[in-house]
Amino acid sequence: MRQVTLIWGGVVFMMLLLMSGCVREAYNISWKGVVVDETTGKPVKHARILASSSYQANIDETEALKNYTLSDEYGRFRMSFRRGFGITVRTSASGFLSGLDYKVVKKPDISDTIFLSPYPFNASLVVRKMDEGAFSASIPFIRDKHIVAGSGSDAGSLMKWGFDFLEGTNTLNLDSADIWIEVNPKNGKMVLNASPKGGVFPVLQTENSDFITSVTKAPESGYLKSYVLTGEEAGFFVLCRNGVNVAKMIPEDKICILSYEQPDGSKVKETGIRFDYLFQPDLQNRFYFPVSASAEMSGLPEDRSPVDLEFQESGLD
Repeated sequence: MRQVTLIWGGVVFMMLLLMSGCVREAYNISWKGVVVDETTGKPVKHARILASSSYQANIDETEALKNYTLSDEYGRFRMSFRRGFGITVRTSASGFLSGLDYKVVKKPDISDTIFLSPYPFNASLVVRKMDEGAFSASIPFIRDKHIVAGSGSDAGSLMKWGFDFLEGTNTLNLDSADIWIEVNPKNGKMVLNASPKGGVFPVLQTENSDFITSVTKAPESGYLKSYVLTGEEAGFFVLCRNGVNVAKMIPEDKICILSYEQPDGSKVKETGIRFDYLFQPDLQNRFYFPVSASAEMSGLPEDRSPVDLEFQESGLD
């Protein structure tokens, strides 16, 4: 009888120990609040809030319920979770440092304030992203345009399209271009050229870093007037023709070739580079390219042209 009592007492002790180890949870959680600028106290509109509510799935395992929302024009937000003992919150907004926080849930109704710290400089970058099948004046595409056949007066001519970061457009006037290319007809090598007061700074690919997220400060010197592409570049920093503004250029990893026919019957072949870019208009902090702005790159409206696309590997031996 004594042995049975001891065994039963041990079972009770283990149950109490397990119960004491369980985390207290709240159910039907309603979480509301406001996102504000930590320095001014003003509301931050359209902040992105990604939250994950952790709960006890069983004695030794936890799981999470995820939810996402945006703050409104007054910085207000509201979320709900079925259950949880803690909420992990990731908050981001244009012009602010991303925030990460953990909140212990003690009751189902929560009122909260999320504070975000602004960048120490103007982070309102101009961001452009190419569209996979669209071509227009504002979609970045530097190339050689060669009219190879036809009865037109300009048949056999070669035109060069550069890109003007200050105006955000492709241009045939190289005096207003910040960069343009030349293709060697004999060996096929492609040279990236810059304006007299500008330059290009190549950033090579590495296994341990990403050009968009890791390289957020442009160099202050070392820009080249011309550079022969090798295919090993992750991207370029471009010093514009005014010698002041800087752009961050992220090219496709393939050479783009277009073939199409003009209304006069002449056939055209264009060879060049398409790219995404970030342009820094803030002259005081012209060398800085915040990571969050890079992550928010959005496509442009489509403006499709009747062309045949070819792609070649960008490595030019």
